[in-house]
Amino acid sequence: MKLPTFVVIGAPKSGTTSLYFYLRQHPDIYLPKTKELHYFSFPDLGMSSSGPGDAAVLSGLCQTWEQYTEQYTNVSNQSAIGDISPSYLYYSSSARKIFETLGSVKIIVIVRNPVDKAYSQYMHMVREGLETLSFSDAIAAESGRREQGWGDIWRYAESSLYADRLNEFITVFGKENVKIILFDDFIKDTSSILTDLLRYIGVDPKVEISTNETFNRTGTPRSAYISDILRTPGFLKNLVKRVLPVELRHKLRNWLMNINTGDKPELPQDLRISLLNYFHDDIVKVECLVGKPTKWLEN
Repeated sequence: MKLPTFVVIGAPKSGTTSLYFYLRQHPDIYLPKTKELHYFSFPDLGMSSSGPGDAAVLSGLCQTWEQYTEQYTNVSNQSAIGDISPSYLYYSSSARKIFETLGSVKIIVIVRNPVDKAYSQYMHMVREGLETLSFSDAIAAESGRREQGWGDIWRYAESSLYADRLNEFITVFGKENVKIILFDDFIKDTSSILTDLLRYIGVDPKVEISTNETFNRTGTPRSAYISDILRTPGFLKNLVKRVLPVELRHKLRNWLMNINTGDKPELPQDLRISLLNYFHDDIVKVECLVGKPTKWLEN
């Protein structure tokens, strides 16, 4: 049985969806048709599923070992096999589970300015038609939502604290097996980051990969009806799934999502400053782990 040799652990809203579609273009890389499996974090996810839409998300994830391994039955001669599941970083206890199951695989994580990540995560839920509060009110509601059993996707600020969670993976896998990528670097010089990443996971770094398309961007939805169709199961989605091959389904969904996604309102400066103060100590710790300035505190 062939299983993952590398795992992308997050962070959410930090380019992992685009990375999935970029890596799928490489002939020596295998990624499942299901973009995110979340098998190693599923027990934790299942304990926090009371928020709007949480249960629907859980229904599409890998709950059992049989479901997980089934995702890799079509692996042929690919030398790099991946699992991209952004919840693993937040539920960092998954590090030990991954190591005990898959061994010393390569870990990849993209971290984004936590203020921008938190706001993008909030706008993601606005785009999905699930978040009804303002950003400031949603931040204030986090602790209450957590107590009520809402999922980690609703913990916009708290889930953007990286340092301790990164340390957990470094402790388990060793620093040489945990590649930390800054989101800003990924966006500004995608080709160079991808070349380095391909070399890291052991495949030909010279293979051309198209990075022209951006996936899963956030903003205000133009139509709540379209958002609902894209988010929830139904006859139309099941019909498309039966008729179209997976690559065309991905392209169609991304095209519809981009059409339906409007601009993202600018984050008020006073709220940005307040959140930067909240994240300050964690950012300093992350810079020590990355080994260079993130420039996040300059914004």
